[in-house]
Amino acid sequence: MKKVFILLIFALLVSCNKETFKTEDAPESKSVESGSKEAAGEVRKTETPDSIKKMYGYYTGDFTAVKFNEESEFTYNNRITISLDSIDGYTLYGHSVAAGNNRPFAGKIDYINNSYQAKVSEPGDDKYDGEFSFTIYPDSQKVAGVWNSYKKDLMVTMREYNLEKREFAYNKNSSIPEGKNWNTLYESNPKFPDKIEQISGEISNINASNTLLKNSDVDNLYKGDLEVIRNSIYARHGYSFKNRKMRYFFDNSIEWYMPVSTDVRNNLTDIEKKNIDLIKRFEEHAENYYDEYGR
Repeated sequence: MKKVFILLIFALLVSCNKETFKTEDAPESKSVESGSKEAAGEVRKTETPDSIKKMYGYYTGDFTAVKFNEESEFTYNNRITISLDSIDGYTLYGHSVAAGNNRPFAGKIDYINNSYQAKVSEPGDDKYDGEFSFTIYPDSQKVAGVWNSYKKDLMVTMREYNLEKREFAYNKNSSIPEGKNWNTLYESNPKFPDKIEQISGEISNINASNTLLKNSDVDNLYKGDLEVIRNSIYARHGYSFKNRKMRYFFDNSIEWYMPVSTDVRNNLTDIEKKNIDLIKRFEEHAENYYDEYGR
């Protein structure tokens, strides 16, 4: 009888000391083998603690080439937004938005040294899919790591990133800052060695999201100006540009710009739709090139 009583006490102590990922304190690191039930999120369906939920949301910043084909016309730097959407057991779910692509990912997450380590994979059915390995720093609200492509014959096979958490909010009054005028918008055309396409200071004076434009507002603008003004509408809604020219401009020049979507058509206001139609009509006939040293 005494032995039975001791065994019962021992079993009770072991049961009470079990820790799970579901405590309010940070969990201990635990390795989960790929393909296991825990890795697939099939074992622990418990509610995620508030300390982990605080990690959810958008993280945005530079997506910089590390390994690339130097002879190719690769893009050295894009802007990327990584969204951490949910955690189920040891599995992290989210998606990334960059260069006109919106890709889901899922994979293992562990808690190590006061930070979360994640290794997540994109589906693999897109040419540019790959694997993200990153660290989440809850206190500083940052995500840092690397991305490696599945295909090794791409122009860029590895990128690094150091992202900060940021809320996205549409703001019709976001404008192109002054000082962006006369930036080169396109590369010079070998057919016109003395000319180059640039943008003028007019792009800072025209906001096609908060003002219904008239013909007189745009009839003397060059094509580069019109293209930036029109695409600034999409940029305010968080559109991620596939068009390399627009991506270069907004990714590298506009601080408020944050890519979060690849389709914003349903979010456009009536004013924006009318202005897009107006600007497109003028773009068709606008001149492309400035003289190299000015208009």
